[in-house]
Order: sequence, then structure tokens, then C-alpha cells
Amino acid sequence: MADKKGGNGEVRDIKDNVKEFKNSQNPKDLSDLKKDAQEEIKKQEDLIKELQDEIDKLATKDIVVQMMMSLSSLAYKKMGIPIGTNDKFKNKEQARLAIDCFDSLLKAVGDEASAQERDNLQSSLTNLQMNFVKAFGV
Repeated sequence: MADKKGGNGEVRDIKDNVKEFKNSQNPKDLSDLKKDAQEEIKKQEDLIKELQDEIDKLATKDIVVQMMMSLSSLAYKKMGIPIGTNDKFKNKEQARLAIDCFDSLLKAVGDEASAQERDNLQSSLTNLQMNFVKAFGV
């Protein structure tokens, strides 16, 4: 009768399932999983350390130039370029700020950059400025 009410029969089934689960668990399997997890954590920590070491080797100039490239991309996006793709991002003030920051960083990099790098960055600035005039009719 207990089975019809869902009482003792269900409890007995649950207890049997728990026993079966416990018996199926091999402590060696669990320790292997723990060991694998610890090894994966160690690999991740080593990778982070390697990346940090590489970042530490970068010169400030390299980081500034990377920032300038990001500003250039942002400026084009804020100018709505390419047309049809970035129209919704078009914002004159934001584009001007990105270009002005690029210009300031170019001046700050000064002699740290090689002549070729300076020429390339100056060319990028000129292109940004010309596209700004085209985009906003200034």
C-alpha cells in the first residue's frame, strides 16, 4: 500500500539510486579530475605570466602608437565611414575628439618614433582630417 501513496516505495527507490551512484563513483576518477583541474589552472597561470612578460617588454611608444591606431579606427567610425555601415555611429564631436587626440599623441611621440613611423602617422592624421571635412562639410 505504501507504494500506491508514493511514500515508502519512492523513498526506497531514491535510497537505492543514491547507493548505486555512490558505488559507481571511483575515488581514483575524482582524484584524476582534481589533478586535471589543477594542471589546467597551472597552464592558465603560466600563460597569463607569459603575456604579462610580453607586455612588460613593450616600449611606451609602442603602446601610444597602438592607441593612435585605435583612435584612427574610432574616428572613422564616428565619421560614419564606411558609409552604409557606420552611419548610425556618425557624431561630429566624437570624431573631432578622436582626431584631436591622435594629433596630440603624434606630437607627444615626437622623436621616439622613427622617421618612417612619423611619416606614416602624419599621413594617417592628414587622411583623418580630410575625411572629417568630407564627412561633415567643415
